[in-house]
Amino acid sequence: MIWVKAFHIIFMVAWFAGLFYIPRLFIYHIEAAQKASPEREILTVQLQLMTKRLWNIITWPSAILCTFFALWLLHLNSGLIYQPWMQVKLGFVVLLIVYHMK
Repeated sequence: MIWVKAFHIIFMVAWFAGLFYIPRLFIYHIEAAQKASPEREILTVQLQLMTKRLWNIITWPSAILCTFFALWLLHLNSGLIYQPWMQVKLGFVVLLIVYHMK
């Protein structure tokens, strides 16, 4: 059970890292659009590649695996679902998933 919890935490950290870094990349896109012509095109292509890799290779898989291991943990200890703090936490997780989808 401890390794399931460890994987859940690892993927949660990776998921949050992706969610926190993606707005920074969007800011870099805006800054790159204000540069001179040759630099603008080079930066735009590179930033698009970085954004695509971050979203598709790190953030989405981490979100899916974090959710998978969380459900596994809830299956192993199903009594937690009735605890008030867990219900609040799951409410925040739903909000996080909505934020991720947006």
